[in-house]
Amino acid sequence: MNIDIVRKEIPVTSRRAYFDNAGTGPPSINVLNAIHEYMSDWRDYGENWEEWLPMIIDSRRQFGKMIGAGVEEIASLPNVTSALIALASSIKLKPDSNIVISALNFPTNIYLWHLQRKLGRVRDVRLLRPDSTGIVPLDAWEKAIDDNTSIVSLDYVSWTNGCREKIREITKIAHEHNAFVIADSFHGLGVFPINAKQDDVDGLVCGVYKWLQGPHGAAYLYVHKDRLNELSPGYIGWHGVEDSVVRRVTKQQDLFGMPFDISDAVPASDATRFEGGSWGVVSIIGAKAALEYALKHDQQERYHRVLKVTDHLIDGLKRKDRKILTPLHSDRRSGIVVFEDLDPHATFDKLKSLNITVASRVKAIRVSPHYYNTEEEIDKLLAAL
Repeated sequence: MNIDIVRKEIPVTSRRAYFDNAGTGPPSINVLNAIHEYMSDWRDYGENWEEWLPMIIDSRRQFGKMIGAGVEEIASLPNVTSALIALASSIKLKPDSNIVISALNFPTNIYLWHLQRKLGRVRDVRLLRPDSTGIVPLDAWEKAIDDNTSIVSLDYVSWTNGCREKIREITKIAHEHNAFVIADSFHGLGVFPINAKQDDVDGLVCGVYKWLQGPHGAAYLYVHKDRLNELSPGYIGWHGVEDSVVRRVTKQQDLFGMPFDISDAVPASDATRFEGGSWGVVSIIGAKAALEYALKHDQQERYHRVLKVTDHLIDGLKRKDRKILTPLHSDRRSGIVVFEDLDPHATFDKLKSLNITVASRVKAIRVSPHYYNTEEEIDKLLAAL
């Protein structure tokens, strides 16, 4: 990877030291050009479904490549919350069941499950809290997951402290009790390699506007093909049925050449059963370009660069006696480093005035460099601190 070329392809690098990829990642020229081309086509010719629909299908295929899955296992949704709701409304719950989650999850991956308890769909939601080191130990998962556990839902990486979760180990525990495992990879995919099959998760959700550097309004849902038929969608739209316009375009049929069968609702045989209404095509076009751009680079090499840059940051913070809140064990590292700050909002504003972008959090600053960042940019941040 030639980092000088990469940085020329990401315009923000010429304007500021950008360290908020855990918030929103900056787009590459590839993404901007794809969106511009779509907008120009829409402006000049109006609707062009015959060309847009294959791009939507291909975006699913690209996401499948990112996580080692087949296109039939991928659905396109507008955001991660929609993907989680699609799963939550489809999983058959055990009688008198419980759901196990982590306090390190993003709020959506917590609130959703509390509501299931309030609605009486499950008896208990077991919220596991991190210990003094910022980690939920494996033995806590082992104690919480039992034969009555219907769902285990966790994040690959915590948005709060950057802790990387032991997905494979937790999945193994959950499957010993026949629980369905959902993993949110929003803060992992694009940082380090992820293979959904090797991690043995049943469902995986991810958006593209953070570490994948795509636009808002596009996300993907993976469901292992062996679990698809166990799931019965609680709702469905005109794109989620077996005879959909996307299915017709793959068969090279006239999209509206024959009426849709409205006498019944037959969910699609693949993961598209979880898709509802029409997509935000402009977002999908941008997502497709972002995925293609990410796949140009070796994912392990990207992660090595992220570790190199964050190592430099951590060393500098230690020299300044800053208290680091992120677990620093090698197997828990991600792209996020969080440290204490007495007045994070003031620090955020001061850094912003110096063209340095970080995130202000509760009594802390979150720094989330990516593979395109440099040690020189980290030095600029440390000097400003």
